[in-house]
Amino acid sequence: MRKLICYLFIATIIFSCSSSNEPLPDTDDDQDTSGIFIDSFDGSGSLEDYITNNANALPKVEQVSGRYRAELVDNTDNITLHFNEQQGRLDAKRVSFPFEFIARNIGIGTLDDSQVAPAHQNDAYNFCGVQVHVLDLNSANSSHVVVGHRGPTGFTIEGKNTLEGSSSVNDIGANTVPDGRADIRIVGNEDRTITVYWQTPNDGSQNDNWTLYNDTGNLPGTAPIYDNEVYVGLITYAFYTTGVPFVGTCDQVEIED
Repeated sequence: MRKLICYLFIATIIFSCSSSNEPLPDTDDDQDTSGIFIDSFDGSGSLEDYITNNANALPKVEQVSGRYRAELVDNTDNITLHFNEQQGRLDAKRVSFPFEFIARNIGIGTLDDSQVAPAHQNDAYNFCGVQVHVLDLNSANSSHVVVGHRGPTGFTIEGKNTLEGSSSVNDIGANTVPDGRADIRIVGNEDRTITVYWQTPNDGSQNDNWTLYNDTGNLPGTAPIYDNEVYVGLITYAFYTTGVPFVGTCDQVEIED
């Protein structure tokens, strides 16, 4: 009789739990662990939680009024340059393949108005954009996509692969970004290669409409062999002093990995 009562008691508990309106606990251990990071640069002063390489090359990089702002006022000895073995300042996040990195409304402006691009004159090389870099920051192995003026080609997007200190460079043509600004999207693929896209700045009022860089999404030359993790971040630089001073700005960074 005691056993019967016990069995009835246990059955009542099981029935009560299974008929409850409360959801059962989620016991699925195979949950999506990917993360989305968004930085709208809403603070003031120094960037928050970025890995910075060669900070002295470009000392005035801040978040100001909801934007990344890099004031390039001195390029003595090409200190800001990213070309061949020269590496200027990089402000980056560490990410794992596969990943997606989007920089919104990134480009160049004047000191007085970061949203007005400086005139294209005197074959200036003035850029702001996104760089992918191997984890050894002392190693000149990287890929980048930058917006601005490229010598005789103004208002363009430049792509560059730097392998063991030797750079291969091209661009998408003059006046393809007539405001000197664009959205840049870099997709890190499962095989640890990258695919590059761009579009004119999207203020969020429409769907993104990405264009492959030079119709292929590939940057020129041979890309570095990337490990499972890389640094991806923002750069601003010039070649010599033509066009200096200017600012590089970006409205927002979005990372999914």
